[in-house]
Amino acid sequence: MKRKTIAAGVAVLTAAVLAASPVSSLAVTSHPSEDAASHSVRYQHIVEIMMENTSYSSIIGNAAAPHLNALANRYGLATNYYGVTHPSEPNYVANIGGDYYGIQDDNQFYCTPAMATSDPMCAGTTVDHTVNRPNLADQLTAANKTWKGYFQSLPPSPATLVTSGPAANGPYTFKYPSNSNALYASKHNPFLNFRNTQGALDNMVPDTQLASDLAHRTLPNYSLVVPDQCHDMHGTGPCSDTTGLISAGDSYVNDMVKTIMASQTWRQGNNAIVITWDEDDYSDSGQPGTGCCGSTVGGGHVVTIVITNQKHPRHIIDNTGYNHYSLLKTMEHAFGLGYLAHAGDSSVPAMTRLFRTNKH
Repeated sequence: MKRKTIAAGVAVLTAAVLAASPVSSLAVTSHPSEDAASHSVRYQHIVEIMMENTSYSSIIGNAAAPHLNALANRYGLATNYYGVTHPSEPNYVANIGGDYYGIQDDNQFYCTPAMATSDPMCAGTTVDHTVNRPNLADQLTAANKTWKGYFQSLPPSPATLVTSGPAANGPYTFKYPSNSNALYASKHNPFLNFRNTQGALDNMVPDTQLASDLAHRTLPNYSLVVPDQCHDMHGTGPCSDTTGLISAGDSYVNDMVKTIMASQTWRQGNNAIVITWDEDDYSDSGQPGTGCCGSTVGGGHVVTIVITNQKHPRHIIDNTGYNHYSLLKTMEHAFGLGYLAHAGDSSVPAMTRLFRTNKH
């Protein structure tokens, strides 16, 4: 969560820099059919809304979040769900990659250990922040399925793109519109951390495009919706009051859910909306019991709500121990894909109950 000053050293984007590695080299640790706990339902669309830095107890029962509590009381609520580590960036990476690959900071996605002393945005970097491993988007592409990241306050992309240093622009911007008012932050865009997807600019769009895609029935199979830091409960610049942030995030989620559920796309096939948080508020950082699924220390206890488009909504309270790897495993199975990295661990349960349907 530390703010860093931007250093010199500009790298102009070229096809060579962002050339994707062959998707055919995807490595999976197991296939969905090998997991007896997995459900058999396939999904056409899953929209994941990723919120920020708020503990479970700060949301459930909080009068400042009436819409989130209403959704939790009407649909599926995972009461024992955890982030996998701190801070934000590694949780976003883990969420689509099945591992955070040693990343333990919010440094720029291009940072390497060699840059730790030359670029202030890379201070303390111990591992490469661009990962040459597959993620969920790669899997979907290889399976002829689609994906997109919808980012609120996404910086516009100029004709000449720069991927690092003080002139980084477009989605590669460290913080936008400024370091002190960082509505958009690249640390919340995990597609930048993976070599295969960091150049997929057509798949990183403003969140306002979601309504248009719904209207034109072009919603991708997987959508990652990331509000800006005044609406994801994180806070920046002019928005720092905790109660105000929770209220703003609650309203954002409510508007987004309403937009999705009002669409024709939502009513056809099997579809789901997942609302989750990257990590908690650090109140229990480093303490045992802040993780699950084989980990004693994780990213803290957070709310996760699952809404499916069933004819008759089921209110489910699920106290199984889950984390971001569980969600990835479940989404991979829902799309008929194999499991990446820790999503394939036997200690990581699929979120079967919350995604099971009773549609007729």
